[in-house]
Amino acid sequence: MIREGLSDRKAVGMLRFLACTFGFSWGLWGVCLLAGDTSEPLFTVLFTIAACGPSLVAGLLALTGRPGTRQARLAATPRWLPAALLVGLAPAVGAAALAPLAGSSGLDLGLFAGAAAETGGWLPYVGLALITGPLAEEFGWRGYLQPLLRRRLSAGVTPFVLGPIWGLWHVPLFLLVGTRQHDMGLFTVEGLGFFTIVVLQSVGMLYVTERLRGGVPAAVLVHLTFNMSIVLVPLDSLPVALIYLGLNALMALVAGHLTTRSPDKARLRDVS
Repeated sequence: MIREGLSDRKAVGMLRFLACTFGFSWGLWGVCLLAGDTSEPLFTVLFTIAACGPSLVAGLLALTGRPGTRQARLAATPRWLPAALLVGLAPAVGAAALAPLAGSSGLDLGLFAGAAAETGGWLPYVGLALITGPLAEEFGWRGYLQPLLRRRLSAGVTPFVLGPIWGLWHVPLFLLVGTRQHDMGLFTVEGLGFFTIVVLQSVGMLYVTERLRGGVPAAVLVHLTFNMSIVLVPLDSLPVALIYLGLNALMALVAGHLTTRSPDKARLRDVS
């Protein structure tokens, strides 16, 4: 009976987080969509605040005594740090390195410098990439929601529940002119690839955050390096895009195996 009560409270906690996060972000993005003019400063402000919805809601819920987060373990940094870099970078670097086999340009690390120059320098480039996505989202997705899901689901199932939720949250961005998602299109091959990769990345995220005890810092690093490294991949080539998707799938397969190879009995102990 006590266990059922705890389970019910966790379910309510998840629903509360999801309702607040989607309501907050989608509501503000809806205002942006109605405003229409993406050049207006107010649009930028509302868009940015909406993008921070997952982390803002998680923080507010934690402050009101509804914790769901787990802390990273500093002593585990030598384990999760290189793994997080590998999970975030490997698919893009691998796809770029294999791109010449598909008739496209190969790996060119100078593309990072080009992207930084377009943003105004390395500091604003990395800072913007860190805020828009990693910090704005990961305290919510991996820091708050994932531990609640892990109290009810196995390590093998959790990414395939969290991943679609994470992807669904991005849907309004496909309607907002100027976003990367709008350029892809919602009902397109590129759009399908986006949602697929979001789920695959969730597998790698679970590995570094929980199995390697990296917590939110590991998720932020994966998200950051993943977002930044996409500039290396010539996605206008369908063969290269398929290679990129395949490498993401391979990464998820390996990460999933490493995460679930040990018994799952200790998940309640490991997730606070």
